Amino acid sequence: MDWKKQLGEEIAKARRRQPEHLTQEQLADAAGLSRNSIGHYERGERAPDFEDLRKIAAALATDHFDADDNMRIEFSANGKRRLEPLPQQLTLNFDEGGGVAIRIQPTDHGLVIKKISA
Repeated sequence: MDWKKQLGEEIAKARRRQPEHLTQEQLADAAGLSRNSIGHYERGERAPDFEDLRKIAAALATDHFDADDNMRIEFSANGKRRLEPLPQQLTLNFDEGGGVAIRIQPTDHGLVIKKISA
């Protein structure tokens, strides 16, 4: 399945799981978007940019959407992206305040070492 279609299905499922069973129009109002945009996203015709997806997640009180089997878009409580290590990754924090953190992960060609905060 195309990643945009899967992401759209995730948005639609999250909308329908709401206790009030939100309509596309109610979700659009809550997220500050148009009903047409929500419809395009749910049908997989277009993909929301990160900011629109963050607004949709906040309106649906969800912390993630799975775009395909290998891609999950996660949000923390304040709407910022949350970097969590995957099982094949190692994250090192060099001070208690989170001032410096690096992530080490294997690739087909060796190791990738990335600074994720400073």
